[in-house]
Amino acid sequence: MSYSYLPPEDLPSQVPVDDSLQRKLDQAVTQYFSDICDRYTKAPLSQCGWYLTTCSNALTLVIICPDNRRNWEILKVLPSLRKYLAEFAPNTKICIYPPPGEGTSLKLRFQSSLLAR
Repeated sequence: MSYSYLPPEDLPSQVPVDDSLQRKLDQAVTQYFSDICDRYTKAPLSQCGWYLTTCSNALTLVIICPDNRRNWEILKVLPSLRKYLAEFAPNTKICIYPPPGEGTSLKLRFQSSLLAR
């Protein structure tokens, strides 16, 4: 595929991704995210499976809810989750997966300006 019409900053990276460094980055970002969240935001997160990943072109928070009650609690703290994610990157995503057989996933994409704060 020819990318000659794209500016250099929009071209795919020529450097292969180091999986070990990627995992370490994801772990560090996850730990920092957990540290900056307030206790009201941490409470519903602690009842779910969750992680942050930097693999895509946006920082992504993935949350896996074990039941409908936890799913609802996560939905109530969405504004806080979005606020804390904005600390890291202007382009973020939140993916919320409900319990198996209880509906479809919710995928939200946010764009904000880090300079606007």
